[in-house]
Order: sequence, then structure tokens, then C-alpha cells
Amino acid sequence: MTADSYLELVLVFMGWLMNNALWNVITATGLFTLPLIFRIAGIWLALREAGEDEDAKGFAALARTEHVLYLSFVVMMFCAVPVWDTDLSAMYFDRTRSQQCGVNVPAPDESGFGPLITELNGQTAKVPLWWYLVHALSKGVTHAAVASVPCGSDFRQVRFEVRHTTLADPLIFQEVQEFAAQCYAKAYYRLKHSRSGLTAEEAEAVNWIGSDWFLSTPGYYDYYTSAFPRSAWPYSEARDSGFPDTGQGGYPSCKAWWSDKGHGLRARLLSSYDKRALNAAKSRFPDSWEETLLRWLVSPQNTTLSGSGTTYMTGHQTGHGTGIDTGIKQALSSLGTLAAQATQLPAFDALRQALPFVHAILLMALVVSIPPVMLLGAYEPKVVITLTFSLFSLIFIPFWWELGGWLDDRLLQLLYTGHKGYTGSFSLWLASTGSDGWVMNLVLGAMYIALPLFWFGAMSWCGVSLGHAFSSAMSAGPKGAQQAGAQGTGVAMSAVRMAAGRK
Repeated sequence: MTADSYLELVLVFMGWLMNNALWNVITATGLFTLPLIFRIAGIWLALREAGEDEDAKGFAALARTEHVLYLSFVVMMFCAVPVWDTDLSAMYFDRTRSQQCGVNVPAPDESGFGPLITELNGQTAKVPLWWYLVHALSKGVTHAAVASVPCGSDFRQVRFEVRHTTLADPLIFQEVQEFAAQCYAKAYYRLKHSRSGLTAEEAEAVNWIGSDWFLSTPGYYDYYTSAFPRSAWPYSEARDSGFPDTGQGGYPSCKAWWSDKGHGLRARLLSSYDKRALNAAKSRFPDSWEETLLRWLVSPQNTTLSGSGTTYMTGHQTGHGTGIDTGIKQALSSLGTLAAQATQLPAFDALRQALPFVHAILLMALVVSIPPVMLLGAYEPKVVITLTFSLFSLIFIPFWWELGGWLDDRLLQLLYTGHKGYTGSFSLWLASTGSDGWVMNLVLGAMYIALPLFWFGAMSWCGVSLGHAFSSAMSAGPKGAQQAGAQGTGVAMSAVRMAAGRK
């Protein structure tokens, strides 16, 4: 038996432990005989109401009772009685897909689920033969189908990791505000009054405080300096002669303030990200990962989430503050969607993150419910077929998520590459929050929710239909024997009557 996630590994094994416990309760209390008693009683009552040939009804009752008992015991032996031993060491955590796509996934005992796995180690669960076979075949089909889906870039996962990083350090948060006011606002003001227009690439390049254009173009970040002393830069007479030496540090240029290795604002901002987000961005955007991460971290949207609602773009109130353009601030404020977009997009990303957890929980619930469902279904074959289709459908769901993820990546590239200044730098979409959010949310809902729902609807119809067909076939088979038995009884009774009449 295999599992595709740490939570599935633990919960499915826990589900089989609970499955064994419920079956032990059912057998120890004798409840497993109740469906058989009710079905035999139903046969007896049905035959009492049908016809008056007592001998024929006796043979028919015997044949039907044998059919019910034999079929029920076969169903119990293969689908209800736990037989096959399994434990966590025997359950295989499958990493084929992650290896195929070049993603390093740690072993289960090296993950955050290690303590829980250790707690369950040493316990043994038993699995009925039929469900062991169904689980193995379903996983095999699912893995083969998933392997046929090309590996995607998983832009949503990268965006999720990036957008869940905020400026938790209040000192860095304040420094970003000061850098924007003392460097970026001045450089942007000078640019506006020295140029008659900007190309689309230039406009995209200068719309954030860490702009390479301002850093590399003379007369901007190399000209302006910090207005207050910075302890990380010692006071220098050659550089800071126009500023007082307060003993609290020097006054670095905006270029040094941002770019210096070790203590520059850029390096300290990157340290706010955890290794997972850094590695994800590096692997997806090897040429622009640093700008991608920094653009989001210092964006007005993220500073709104990190602070108290005051950013270098919006100021304290509409029409007043240290912002760049009062008209832009008023437009953003009047729309009232800045904070909403920034908070709702992570919520939709979190939905995608939660789906595998829900999948593992549903698998556990289905495994636990097998004994009571079999009991209440009176060990009918159609119940087994319906449960089989349900288990296969649930196990196959990750294929639809993989397919949806691949389509999602391609649709995002088709929708946003080359649009609104993103030409040649699709990674900049990662730090954008605009009207694109609603389109992406619709794509997300269609790919990760609508497709599985459609799959469940189709498979539930197939499972119920096949279950009824199989049940009808199984019940129609004994009818021929019953009718032949009844006819044989009738022939025998006729022969007896004829012999008696001759005497």
C-alpha cells in the first residue's frame, strides 16, 4: 500500500486501525448476523405471500436462503474480515512524482509528521483482501496517469510561498518606509521632472523602490543619501561632511543603503524569506528570483498587511502623506480593493493548499465507514461495488489536481505573458496585485474544484448503475434454479398423484 503525502500515510493507516476496531465490535456483539436474519425473514415473508404450493415454496425458500448466506459470507470474507497485515513500515511513501519533477521531498520520519509516525510505529492494522487489491490497483492507475502529465512550473505554489511572507521585523518595516521617503520618492520626483515620457519597460522598471534603473543610472540613488544616520555605515568625512557626526553612524548613499553586501537593505529583506520560498523562487525564476521576491516584500500591498495600513504609496490619509502621486492614492482609496485583493488572493491560495489535507481526511473517513456501511447494506454486492468506485474515485483525485496545475500554469502564461509590461519577465506577475486576481481565482476554482466534482458525479453514476446491474444479475441467476426446483417438485407431485389415482 502506498501514500502520496505524509498526512495520507498517517490518516489512512489510522483509518484501518479504526476499521479493525469497528469490525471487532460488530463481530463481538453479534451484530454481523442481524442483516442475515432480516434477509432470511424477508425471504420467508415474501414466499408466504406468493402462491399456495407449500412444497414449491419450501424448495424456493431453501434455495434463496442458501443464495443469501453463501453470497453474504463470500462478501464478508473478502470485503469485511481483516486479513492482510500492514503497518507504517510496510506502507510505502511514494516519491516518484517529486523525483520526476526534480523536487526534493524528505522521508516521512524526517518531516514534521515524524513524532506522529513514531507514535503509531509498532501498531499493526489488518486490511480485507478486496480493499487491499482495490487500493493497490487504484494507486497504480493513479500514479501511471499522473506520470503522463508534464511537470509544471507550479506558479501558484511559488506565489503562495512568496505572498505569505510579510515584514515581521518592525525595524525593517520602518526602514523600508524611510528608504521610500528619503530615496525613492526623491528619485521618482526627479525622473518625472527630467523626462517627458517613459517606455513601457522603463515604467515597469521604476515602479518599485529597489529599481535597478535608479541604482545604475547616475544622478539618482548614487546622488541622494539617507537623511538620518545609519549605524551600519560609519561616519565618513569625505562622504558625510555636510551632515553632523552624532556618533550614531554615517549617511550612506541610497545605492549603498540598498545594495551593500551583508548590511544593505536588500540583503536584510531577503533574509525575511524562509529557505523553502527562496529555493522555490530560484528554481522557477533563476534569472530574476531576487527581484521577484523583493518586489513583493516591499510592495505597498505587503506593507499594508505587515503594518498598520500606512504605506509609502498611500500615506496616512487620502491626499496627504509622503506618497508619490496624490491622484494615484485617491484612485486606489476610492476603489477600496487594495487590501481586499491582497488578502483574498492568499485565501484562494490557501484553498489549494488545504485540498490534499481534505483528501487524506476523506480517505480515512471512507476506510473507517466500510464496516458499518457493509453491515447496514446487508452485505449486498452492489454496496461493495459502490464503495469500490468511491474509493477508486477518491484515490484518483490527485490526477485531476496535477492536470489542473499544469493547465493552470499554461493559462497563466498565456493570460499574462506580454501583457501590461510583463514582456520577457513573467516572474513580475508574481508581485502584481490587480484585476488579474479575479481571473486567476476563477481559473483556480475551475481547475481544482470543478474537475473533481465532475469526476465524482460521473463515477458515482457508474458505481450505482453497475452495482444495481450486478445485484440484478446475481439475483436473476438463482431464479432459474428456483424455478427449475419448483417445476421438478410439481412434476414429482403430479407423478405421485397419478400413481395414487391408478391404485
